[in-house]
Formats: sequence, structure tokens, C-alpha cells
Amino acid sequence: MRPSHLVPIVGLTFGLMALAPLARGDNQPDTKQPPQQPAPKQPAAKMTAGADAKQSPPVNLPITRVVMFSAGVAYFHREGDVTGDGRLDLRFDEGDVNDLLKSLVLTDKDGGKVRAVTYDNRMPLDITLKGFAVDVTENPTMGQLMHQVRGEKVEVADKTGVVTVGQIVSVERPAVPATGPDPGEILNLLTEDGLQTVELKQLKKIKLVRPELQAEFKKALEMLASARGDNKKAVSVVFSGNGKRKVAVGYVNEAPLWKPSYRLSVDEKGATRVQGWATIENTTDEDWTNVKVGLVAGRPMSFQMDLYDPLFVPRPMVEPDLFASLRPPMYQGGLNPTANMGGVAMGNATGNPTNVAGGFGGGGFGGGVVGIQGGQVGQVGQIGNLGGQFGLQGGFTGHYGTYPQRVPRPNLRTLYGDRLTYSEYVNRLRGNPTPVENDRPPMTTVKDPLDKRAGALAVADGALGDMFEYTIDEPITLAKQKSALVPLVNEAVESSRVSIFNAATLAKHPLLGLKLVNKTKLHLAQGPVTVFDGGTFAGDARLPDIKPGETRLVSYAIDLGTEVVAEPSETKRTLLTVAVADGKLVMRAGLKRVTTYQIRNRNPQDRTVIVEHPKHSGWKLVTPAKADDQTRSFYRFDSVVKAGALVTLEVTEESPAVDVYGLTETSRDALLRYASLKEAKPAVREVFTKLIELREKVDEAQKGIADEQELLKEIADDQDRIRKNIERTPKESEAFKRYLKKFDDQETEIEKRRARLKELKVELAKHEKALKDFAGTVKAE
Repeated sequence: MRPSHLVPIVGLTFGLMALAPLARGDNQPDTKQPPQQPAPKQPAAKMTAGADAKQSPPVNLPITRVVMFSAGVAYFHREGDVTGDGRLDLRFDEGDVNDLLKSLVLTDKDGGKVRAVTYDNRMPLDITLKGFAVDVTENPTMGQLMHQVRGEKVEVADKTGVVTVGQIVSVERPAVPATGPDPGEILNLLTEDGLQTVELKQLKKIKLVRPELQAEFKKALEMLASARGDNKKAVSVVFSGNGKRKVAVGYVNEAPLWKPSYRLSVDEKGATRVQGWATIENTTDEDWTNVKVGLVAGRPMSFQMDLYDPLFVPRPMVEPDLFASLRPPMYQGGLNPTANMGGVAMGNATGNPTNVAGGFGGGGFGGGVVGIQGGQVGQVGQIGNLGGQFGLQGGFTGHYGTYPQRVPRPNLRTLYGDRLTYSEYVNRLRGNPTPVENDRPPMTTVKDPLDKRAGALAVADGALGDMFEYTIDEPITLAKQKSALVPLVNEAVESSRVSIFNAATLAKHPLLGLKLVNKTKLHLAQGPVTVFDGGTFAGDARLPDIKPGETRLVSYAIDLGTEVVAEPSETKRTLLTVAVADGKLVMRAGLKRVTTYQIRNRNPQDRTVIVEHPKHSGWKLVTPAKADDQTRSFYRFDSVVKAGALVTLEVTEESPAVDVYGLTETSRDALLRYASLKEAKPAVREVFTKLIELREKVDEAQKGIADEQELLKEIADDQDRIRKNIERTPKESEAFKRYLKKFDDQETEIEKRRARLKELKVELAKHEKALKDFAGTVKAE
């Protein structure tokens, strides 16, 4: 039985207590409470769970630095002073706890130390509330609450002031009388004078005599109140030490991307200035006051991992060793008559112990105490006529009543779901991800985020490798759920006006743009650019990532005064060499194509037009000999076009082509054609002459075989006709004799043809071998 507490609630002071399964009397309240979900017992604290956290005084560590990344996370740094022991209480969204557990960094300087960090578990509120001795999950009635604390001593006072002290025996609801008022629920108490019945609706106060339950019941109500409309989880950090010390807390949480945007201003003389701003949002529930903000551009790897939910390791089930027990023998009665007077002889005369087939079978113990329906004990036994058999079958069964009961608390695995399967556990040990885990790329090593920084408007940080951090010089004050624009850069850069033509972007006109050179010492992260030319809006562009000293193109409008016509030519093929080697004919050729760009400038100003010509795998640039610039996908050619002028740009490309043919499979006509090629040198022509000679012999043998096979087919068809005529012609007639003689002559002809066919096949094999041997060994080019 759990300790009871004294708790005031809604004008009534009463104590509540959770019991083990209780037996119920015949009369019970008819009010029903939904079945309660099992829950493990757990400490119930609003902000912290450890004793140290309760005893340590709270401290305030404001956010002093925020570093926002382009990977969807931000690093938050808190710093302040603590004297002696101190406790920092924080609250986080449930979805942010995994990031917190993965990244939390704590520092207590000057000899201090950090104790364990405590945090709320993931269990829903209703399951957490069921872990208390008093269950207030389903808004229980007074009778239901009294039923939960049966056996507790209470002090009750009715509306007239009469005080009664006794132990709660039961709560019942009698039938409503046909006449008279409804008495409602009745509280039965065991007092020093005996049993006493009290109507709950007549009571003004109920007080538990035992006070221990009060604190736990109060905690349950406080948790119920604090969690209303709040999905936050409490985290407490306890610092321990002597004297005044500097402490710091850092962690990574999900945060919106910071978004850079730029303004490019070009005056009439071409002087260009870039002004960059960053959009940041404070989506936390805490105001930022004088916070140092850092903005990191790059692609740091970031992933999520579930460290919040408990994982259970599967263990093998080992069956206990079973050993057959020796059955006790049943001994026969003696032959002495006096020995049989005191007992009953069981078994047969031979005393065979195998006839002893007795056993005990038990069938399940269970049942609720309240509403128990007669546990049944059944026994079936028989003593056979000297059969030596004794059987016992029994079981205890019971059923729950209808009154609500406290359900036994399950183990943690029931609450948190299935454990890992054995294969998942083995994969985890081997370092392989389970199907629900994300692939883990190697982590990027970055500078210690706790290091302090100082800088101007935006300061470069080379220690971050491929990432780049802007550290804003002035501290920022930003209220929660507010956004701000902060300055990144405001410096002069180099630029020149150009027109950029790419047929895949726009087939007729180039785009007005700028060739921008980053002369600042800052990495310019990609973002939108608003271009102002001569003090007025000229267009919008997109700026890629630009490192210091790097040159990039940006386009912001269509150059309607310039027109470009791209005319690709047909691909021409030119045979270069003919060679023979290893039984193959190798013909090397060159492919050539020319693309012509006609550029007409109708503007009153001169134009520098950059033509982007696509690259193709396997093709080499011939003219111009070198591109002015090139990317992974394009050649870039610069053409200066005077006002009103027409300029033609020809781009020539070549690609090698190789055709390979088998010499033994090449026909005589093809060999004759190859031998007449002007690209074939005399040595190659001699090889072709020999190949033609050998091919003709092979072709002649193949033709002879085909002719013989055709003649044999004709004779076979004629024999079939003669055979049918012989079957229909009388044997005494002259026609029969003539058919028979012709059939015999054809048989002789068939034998000759078959012999000739055999000779031709031998010749063909000889000629094919000669052709193959020659083709496989000859080389010429």
C-alpha cells in the first residue's frame, strides 16, 4: 500500500492513494471510468528529475551567441556567471530533443564541474499521469477518487459540522428509490464505533489523515496544469563548484536557413558596388538581447538520429535443461492377510511401475479481486480396477468485475514499442544502418563552436575549410518570433558590361549581364541580386557562390538590341587511314562540324558578346584555337561588336571515328572496294589482293556446294513423284518398267552427287582455313 497525502481540491480536502487490485463488495457506484493504460512508475517533476536539480538554486544563462548554418540548423551559445551550485532550466520542443542530445556541450570553468543533465522522457502526458499513485487522467468523480484510496483513514465533515474519522471500506451507489431524493454515492467508513455510512453529497470536507500522498498528488496536478497546450520538454543542467565561475552551454537545434541577398549598383562610368544583407529569423521562444550572430555559408553535413527513445537489445532465449523425473513406484500388497487390512492394493499383480500414470495438471491463476467470479478448482481423478492410474486436473480462473481497477504497470518495452530485432542489433554492432536510420556521411570537422570571435561587418574564417562564416560586428537584439535584415558586405567590386548568348536559354537574343570580379575579402554566398544601372532598377539576377578573387557572370535582362543566329552545319566524315592487323580491317576517319554564329548589334553602343558554345564528349575544339573561357559544359568566346555591325564567329570541332571489320567475314565486293581506296597504301592493297584471291576460292567452293545441294533436291523431288506413280501403275505395264528404270538411274546419280558434295566440303574447309590463317597473321598499314 502506498503512503497517503492530504490534498485540498475544489473546496474538499481529501487524500488519494493507488492500491493493488481490490476486492469489491456487492454495492458499487455505477459511474464508470475508462480502462487505464499501464505506465511505469517514474519521478514526476515539472522541470527536473534529479535530487540535485531540486536542491540547486536556479541560474539564468542568456543566449550570447548564435551561429546559423545553411544546413537547416543553428548553434546556440549561452554564457554567464554562477556562484556555488546552480541549476539551469530550459524547455525544448519534443522534436528538438534529439539534436540537443547529439550536440550538447557544457563548460564549467575555475574548478567547477557539470553534473548529470536531466530531461523529461517522451511518454505522453496520460501515460505519465498514470505513473502517479493518484490517477487524474480521465477526470474522475469524487466516488471514483475515494474508491482509489480504499483502506485509507480519512476525516470527513458534513455540512452541519459533524466530524467523522474512519477508514474507507467501499464506495457504493444504491438504487434510486421510487419516491424521495436520490442519495447519490455512499461512502462506507470503518470507525471506532463500527461501520458508518455517509452520503458524499452531504460532505463539506474530506481530509486524509496520512499526509505522504499530498506531494505526489500535487505533482500530478501541477504536471496536468503545466502541460496544457504545451508540447515542451524540460531539461535541467546542474553546475557544482565553489565561488563565482564562468559557465557556458552550447547546443545545435533545427533552425530556418539564413538567406543572403545582394544589391549591385553600377554607375555611368562602370564603377560597381555590392551591398549584401542576410535575412535571419528568431523562431525560438526566447528574446535575443545583444547576441553575437554568425552566419555560415557552405554545405556542412547534418543528420538526425533518434537518441530520445530507449532501445532494447535482443537477448537469446535459453531453454532450461529438462531431466525426466523418476516416477514413484506403487508397491503391491503383501500375501499376508494381515498386511492387506490397512490399505488398498493398487496396480496389477506384476507390480509394473509403468502402469502408474498419475500426474498433476494445473490451469492458470488469474482474476480481478473486484467482481471475482468464483475461482474454480476442478479435480478429476480415477482409481481404476487395479489399473494403477491416478489423474488430477485443476485450475483457478476468475474474471474482472465492471468497476474500474488500477491496471498493473507494464514494463518499459510495452510503453516504448518493439525492441530491435536480432538482425537489426547485429547490423548496429557491425556499424551498418538499420532500415529506419539515415545513411551517415562522414562528419565535417569544424572549429570549436565555443571559441569566441570578434570581427568587423563580416569577417572571414579560413578555419572552417569549405565553409565560410560571417561574424556580424554589432550585437543584435531580436524579439522572439521576429525577423531581421543584418548587413554582410558593402564594398566596391570590379565588373564589365557584357551580353551573354546561350542558344539553350534564349535562341534569338543574348542576355544583358555583368562579368563580376569579387575583389572583396569575403566569400559571397549564393543568393538573389537586384541590379541598379545608372541609379535605376535594371533587373534581377542570381549570384552563385563566389570566392575572393573569383570571376562570375550574372545576367539580369534581355538585350533586345542584339540578335544572334546560330547555324550548325552537317557533320562531315573524312577517311584518314586504312590498316590490317589481327584479322581485322581498321579504318580511321575524322568527323568535322562547324557552327556559325552571326551576331548583329543594333544598339547605339558597342557590345561585348560572350557566346556559350556547348561542349560534347569526344569532340575537340579546332577553331578558334582556344576559348576565352570555359566551364564544365560550355566554351565561351568573346566578340566585340561595334554599334550597327555584324560579326561572324565560326566554331570548328573534330572527333575521331574508328570502324573495325572482320576480314574473314568481309565479302569479295567489299574487299575490292577497300583495295581501291586512295587512303590505302600499297602494302595494304597487296594484302587486299591476296585476300580477294582466297575469298574467291572460298566463294567458288561454297557455290559448288550450293549447286550440288540444289541438284540433289531436284532429284529427290522427282523420285517422290516417280514413287507415287509406281504405286498406282500395274506391274505388268511398260510404264511401270520405265518408272522403275528411271528411279534406279536416279539412285546412281544421287550417289555420284553426294560423293562430289563431300569433296567440295573438304575443299571449302581447306580454303576457309587458308583465309583464316592469312587474315590472322598478316599486318599492313
